[in-house]
Amino acid sequence: MKPGPKPQTAVTKAKRGTLRPDRDGGGAVQLITAGDPPSMPDYMSPAAQDIWMEEISRVMVSGVSEVDSSLFATYCSTEALVRAAFIAGEPPPAAYLTELRRMRELLGIAGPRVRQGAKNGVTQTENPFAKNGKRS
Repeated sequence: MKPGPKPQTAVTKAKRGTLRPDRDGGGAVQLITAGDPPSMPDYMSPAAQDIWMEEISRVMVSGVSEVDSSLFATYCSTEALVRAAFIAGEPPPAAYLTELRRMRELLGIAGPRVRQGAKNGVTQTENPFAKNGKRS
């Protein structure tokens, strides 16, 4: 960690009037918004295309856009290889399973981030620590 105060964002500097284009990027701040759905590449195998069609709705719900097309295509191709290994009765390579887990987390279709939402549809309305320190 560098000593001194934390660097300010370009938006904060612009509001303060201290934004210097020569140091702070020089361009306007662009927000990344949700775009088109991922587009299926032509090079995918038929098995990977089937997986694409199975998983596209789950991936779209998590906010994946056209920018993530390559990652999603890699996920579908790897998943097709793993399924083929299981069907053949062979264990898939451990590296494939590890990468599938990582890609699922990146795409937002599995992992801890997906499960962090409301548990059983119940949301927390009050602070469970509100009574700490109060003696009555």
